[in-house]
Amino acid sequence: EVSDDNGGVITKEVPFDAVSVDIGSTTRDFNRIPGASQYCISTRPISDLVVRIEKEEQLLKDRLKDGTFKAAHFVVVGGGPAGIELSLAIRARFNQMLNSNLSITLIDSSDGLLVNETPANRKALESVMAKYNIDTRFSLLVDEVTSSHVHVHSSKGQSSREKIPYSHIIWATGAEAHDLSWSLNKQCGLEVSETRGWIQVNSYLQSLSHPYIFAAGDCCEIVNDNKKSPPKAGVYAVRSGPILIENLTRFVGASKCAQELVPYNPQDDFLKLLMCGDGTALGFRFGIPLYGKWVWELKDFIDVMFMDLFDVNKLPKLDEKKDEYDTAQYDASIERPPPLAADDAAKLLLRTDDDVDFHRAWDVLRDMMADDKYKNEVLDIARLSVDNQLSEII
Repeated sequence: EVSDDNGGVITKEVPFDAVSVDIGSTTRDFNRIPGASQYCISTRPISDLVVRIEKEEQLLKDRLKDGTFKAAHFVVVGGGPAGIELSLAIRARFNQMLNSNLSITLIDSSDGLLVNETPANRKALESVMAKYNIDTRFSLLVDEVTSSHVHVHSSKGQSSREKIPYSHIIWATGAEAHDLSWSLNKQCGLEVSETRGWIQVNSYLQSLSHPYIFAAGDCCEIVNDNKKSPPKAGVYAVRSGPILIENLTRFVGASKCAQELVPYNPQDDFLKLLMCGDGTALGFRFGIPLYGKWVWELKDFIDVMFMDLFDVNKLPKLDEKKDEYDTAQYDASIERPPPLAADDAAKLLLRTDDDVDFHRAWDVLRDMMADDKYKNEVLDIARLSVDNQLSEII
């Protein structure tokens, strides 16, 4: 069953040889916590988020114009990368417009921000949040959202309860499975994780219960005895794409290598880049923090390069003589010069000034990915100087 644009249900049978379920995720607890869906701006879907933010911005401008504006207090629920970036983006977008009459509180259920990062990375993040005056509250669980307050209690004890006032509230609590996953589990026995509802697949992105169903991205969980399923992050969805199309093609027999499926081997870690909103960004890679204008330029470059894949004018030429798809990663063909000396590479990555060439810094990071010995040499030097870099962030 599918819904039309007017919310009506259409029943239609569609024959298939293979199905690929790539539905992403929804925002965790948004429909479970009383008042959240009524009063909060959710991060998913992103199109609705953009519309809601623009609407609130116009309302603030109207209040400034007619003299009814006093102050704005944004509360962001969720201390993951999305919540952190949104907090910083709000400061950048509204601070000057509101003449600094803006307070921002980020609340999270954990004991701190990005608790799985290294101490150096977390210290750098704390410095950035302090620099932009983002108040952070930890170990808090939301009970209810009303029109003016978010009701919370401490995760360390039900007795500690409080009401946090807000003028605007954003719900950025991370990923939750769509209802469709549970429906498919109930209707046809599609195997999903017991508590979270993620579609369970093997390393070929193929359902454990239905071999003709494939899934990739946030909606699935890779079951592998030797490795934990990767976190819900866009990089893993993007890099599983070439494997997914290859395996779908092979499964339906449209390839010379039919039935010989290709495993997806997700990387252990990835380059994390957090926009600060002022033309700089904070990044994490190999356990060390990266900060400055060049980090923002790198983030923008990578994002634009990926989005260019959807520009019809930049699509590769289809060679009908070839029997197989080009399944290389979208950034695999970027050439780079010989590696810098380890000492020079470490110094470059830790620079925070505006004169860093982000292309060269990215070359260093990619060289480190390609060569463990080189990576360790660079990191041994970089770790000695991280404290000096952290002082420059503030």
